[in-house]
Amino acid sequence: MARHEHDKEDLIADATVLVDRAEYRLPRGILDGCLVTVGFRDSDQLSVYFEQDPFYQYDADGRLRRGLEDGYLYRSQTQTLARMHRERDRNQTMLIRHDLTTDELAAFRQRMRTRITGLADVLASASVTRGRHVLVSDDFEERLQQRLVTIMELGEDFLSAQINQR
Repeated sequence: MARHEHDKEDLIADATVLVDRAEYRLPRGILDGCLVTVGFRDSDQLSVYFEQDPFYQYDADGRLRRGLEDGYLYRSQTQTLARMHRERDRNQTMLIRHDLTTDELAAFRQRMRTRITGLADVLASASVTRGRHVLVSDDFEERLQQRLVTIMELGEDFLSAQINQR
């Protein structure tokens, strides 16, 4: 495990695992006018980055696999999310895990849905233009909009199968 972590400076350049990826600068007043980077893996998994934090990664069915909010890593446990953070001292780094309670999970889901809904609304209204991008497929924006709708339509069963620890 690395001792120090740094923000990625350029997701379009660095996120090469996302074979189709693009940036969108949201209008002021919508999610603080942040830069959103979105992309699909070969496996059709979608990743959505609102600046560097938060980000959400979904499986091909639109279910949440993992995320990052306020510096905390989240990983699906099928029925809840495990929230993880690193605690360091001079000699070691420990990964501290907390499984979210029902109320914590509902609050997380609401925050995520608010961001995804804001992004979907902006894309649907065509009030934002695509910035830098690396695209392999011709139907990127259509796929993106369809996947965002799928994510928003998922009910309480919005988590992917458990992601096992490496």
